[in-house]
Amino acid sequence: MPIITADLTEGDINQAIKLARANYVELINKFVKPHGPTSSLCIAQVEAEVREYLLDALTGCYGGFVEAVLARDQERGDLIGFTIVLRGNNPEDCGISYTVVSATHRRQGILREMLKGVQARYSHIGLSCNVDKVPYYEALGFHITGSDCAQVAMCCGIDKPEAMMGALDFSLNSKIAEAMATFERFHGAKAKGIFCKMGEIQERRFEYVDGYVIKRLSGITHADAL
Repeated sequence: MPIITADLTEGDINQAIKLARANYVELINKFVKPHGPTSSLCIAQVEAEVREYLLDALTGCYGGFVEAVLARDQERGDLIGFTIVLRGNNPEDCGISYTVVSATHRRQGILREMLKGVQARYSHIGLSCNVDKVPYYEALGFHITGSDCAQVAMCCGIDKPEAMMGALDFSLNSKIAEAMATFERFHGAKAKGIFCKMGEIQERRFEYVDGYVIKRLSGITHADAL
């Protein structure tokens, strides 16, 4: 079993960003195919958000509203998983912004171990995940509450639709802006068309997730709702 800890270092942030990059398709709240036309933008967004949130967990530079739970390989000490927790306005509430386990260490109960302490301290925990991940979170005590763009909104503990979590504004993030500028230079006049096409794909995905959620909330199983 790996070591579960809240002790975060600068080196951990770099390893976490690598993990996030490798699993960006699962993490971002958009429908994206690996190596698709907007993958570079999605990767830039995930990397930037993970970096800044973990910086707050390490230094408190944004007010110290972020917590990090890490999973380390017991023998080598390498980071094999992490969870970013955003505290809510109510001290009993939190939201999970990002959580990931290395593909080589899954199905070993690592996510369950990372979430144990969080579930013990908070009576309301919110998160969003891709449709295929819903059964995993249901096995950990979460239940569906609605849809969140291309992902399913879930909650553990007391339902609180009004719960508000701390969050950062990434609209002016320099790394994301650089990625966008590079994308537009590379694609030129085709960039606008790509965005329009991806927008249509996102809309269809939103409708799919909405339909899935409606079926699940009516009592239909995950397999039958797909």
